[in-house]
Amino acid sequence: MAMKTNKNIKEIVLTSFMLSLILYVISMVFYVDSHINERELEFEKFSKTMAQYNQVLFFTSKILESEVSKYDAIEKENQTLLDNQDSRLQHLNDKDELSNIDIVIESEFHQLVDEMPTILPEEDVMYYRSYISSLTSVDKKDADIEIEQCLAQRNCALEASDRRLLDRILISDPYRNEEGKVFITVSSPIYFKEGIIGDVNIDIYMSRFDGASDVHVDKKVINGVTFYEFIYGNDATDGKFAYTIDFVADNSTVYVYKVPVLSIVYSTFVFFFIIWLVSGFILFRFKELHLNKIELSEAQSNIVQDQMTGLLNRNVLENEDFKNAIKEKSASILAIDGNKLKAINDTYGHHVGDEAIKQIANGMKEVFRDTDYLIRSGGDEFLAVLPGCKQDNATRLAERLKECVGETTFSPYALSVGVSVGVVEMMENEPVESAIRRADENLYKDKQA
Repeated sequence: MAMKTNKNIKEIVLTSFMLSLILYVISMVFYVDSHINERELEFEKFSKTMAQYNQVLFFTSKILESEVSKYDAIEKENQTLLDNQDSRLQHLNDKDELSNIDIVIESEFHQLVDEMPTILPEEDVMYYRSYISSLTSVDKKDADIEIEQCLAQRNCALEASDRRLLDRILISDPYRNEEGKVFITVSSPIYFKEGIIGDVNIDIYMSRFDGASDVHVDKKVINGVTFYEFIYGNDATDGKFAYTIDFVADNSTVYVYKVPVLSIVYSTFVFFFIIWLVSGFILFRFKELHLNKIELSEAQSNIVQDQMTGLLNRNVLENEDFKNAIKEKSASILAIDGNKLKAINDTYGHHVGDEAIKQIANGMKEVFRDTDYLIRSGGDEFLAVLPGCKQDNATRLAERLKECVGETTFSPYALSVGVSVGVVEMMENEPVESAIRRADENLYKDKQA
């Protein structure tokens, strides 16, 4: 019993493991696909934002450049010319002196900002930064910008190489401000007399892109081109075995977005064990119910089955299936009794007598149909209930049974046994017990013949 239980447990564990693995793989395929699509949409949003800002900055710098091209030289101007502007839109060192170029660009920049459709969300800031004075002009009141960081973040046009300036777009490294917020600054230089006098910039607040807080940034420089790998995960190793998307932001900056498949699998692997435990429990319960059903079936079978012969016993007469079969088709009933079984028991012993009883049962199994009810009613007494069988056919079957049983020998003593049979056909609405009594009467007559 213990070995059988251990075998069942091993079978349940193995089956539930394979089932869980299949369910996990299928669910992971859908989950990873959905996850990648979600990340892809976010990167597409970032890429489109970057491309849009590049165009805005490019055309803004060209327009401002066109305005200052009307001047022959940079000249000092009266700072009071800025008094008509909102002071919260400017940043200027009080000791610094403005030039005619600063005044023109500052005025034109705000005119452009006022006429330009609102394309920047509240978190992003657009501003002009002068390289010939300390003037900075912003598009939002009280905007917080950190100009002194430009050299460290690779977005100062004065320090940029000719190659980076070729497309008039500069992109900074991702950086954190004093509040810990992550930004990327996009810049476009403004030229005057072949020199750079300032630039226009947009600070992009990265956290407005979903999932940005979970991105690990890995920077690589190859042949003068800077590759920023945005790896969705907190570990650089998550970039292995990743779904990759790239975006060329300018002629020296490429963003590579990686969605690591292994990282997703690692983060959801506990789900596999949950499925395994749940499926194992469900299979265990099903197995338990199945075994209980088998045991119940065996118990019910034992109730109506004769253990020695394998035939049914008299309890089957109370079975609903038996009653329905008799009610629907009527039946012929044969009362069968072994001849001289007492002499065999007395002479050779009860074990040989038991073989004689089995001999009669085997003969009944051979002669009658599988759908017939073959019953050992007690000792060497038997019944054969044949649903839908007329008395003439039942009488012929009785003769065949006598021949089949009597012609076959059994036991080491080569004994044979005979049977007597009483045959009746049930009358309409006749109780089974009444028909059996009539069959017994005919059996008695057959014994006397």
